[in-house]
Amino acid sequence: MNVVFDWAGTLADDQELTWRLTDQVIRSFGRPGVGFPTYKSEFTLPAKGFYGKFCPGTSFEEIEASFSDLCRRRYPAEVRLWPGVRDGLSCLACKHKLYIMSTLDQAMLEETLDLLELRGCFQAVIGSVADKTRALPELLAREGLAQDETVAIGDSAHDMRAAQAAGIEPIGVAYGYASPSDLETAGAEIIFPDFQGVRRHLEKGAFAESRLFPVATVGGLIRDDAGNMLLVRTRKWSGLYGIPGGKIDYGETMENAFIREAREETGLEISRVAFVMNQDCVEHPQFYRPRHYILVNYTAKVSGTRPTVKLNHESDAYVWADAKEALALPLNAPTRVLLEKILGAA
Repeated sequence: MNVVFDWAGTLADDQELTWRLTDQVIRSFGRPGVGFPTYKSEFTLPAKGFYGKFCPGTSFEEIEASFSDLCRRRYPAEVRLWPGVRDGLSCLACKHKLYIMSTLDQAMLEETLDLLELRGCFQAVIGSVADKTRALPELLAREGLAQDETVAIGDSAHDMRAAQAAGIEPIGVAYGYASPSDLETAGAEIIFPDFQGVRRHLEKGAFAESRLFPVATVGGLIRDDAGNMLLVRTRKWSGLYGIPGGKIDYGETMENAFIREAREETGLEISRVAFVMNQDCVEHPQFYRPRHYILVNYTAKVSGTRPTVKLNHESDAYVWADAKEALALPLNAPTRVLLEKILGAA
């Protein structure tokens, strides 16, 4: 897995430090200072809007130059890491390719990582990023990182929007600059309360990817009140249409896993879940990498007719289709088997 970390607020516990530096810069231009509660509630990325409000009449370039100069003198020696970050990064670097993308000055960020003896954990350190929604897709293209094998982890709405722009999974952390509600609104698909949760999530993924054994997954055909069927198009299945679904979490029943996966991948709350069949899926040629899955297939209902679907990063299109329309779509093979069984029984 490729993991792109934000720095400030995600790995570094630096909010109070950056507030003190920001306040000092604003005061240096003859403006009233900014209190810590105001800074916490109003600072956003990109920072141009924030400085325009609290330091009007001064060019953003001047402010950035002043802030960078002050940071270079104080930040590297004073910054601290969140609990568990140092050991966690050292462990994760053995199993994943780690990257940092930050708005902080490139040279200062590198100096900070050198002082903390963490630079060797990262494949690349990208600082001085004004807009991650442009820089993150560029990183994936430059490094040849597959979207389905890359996640972005950050503490701001801007980080979540950047992940969406890059077509990768946005993972939020609730202990940094933004609130959980802000992260969720911005598109975070998972939010962790501490870095230990981030580490466990990534280690679980690494464990599953490193072991050669069959993995049980759930998925199902969701129908609306008019009988239309929901089909989603995914990169993992060669750009073909299929059904929502995914892996079962430890301690989770198969039915509950399907309900959760449907919610995460479509935003829909399903009901009347019914088992249909199991399918073997052993290194299927349509799947993007060799895997051995046991596909546990269901049907389910959702209220309304053709309700709006909120896709996560795993799918790029969806359609509500009747039986004839569904069978005419370019379906992945396991989905076609499921549909033919359901429609044949009907």
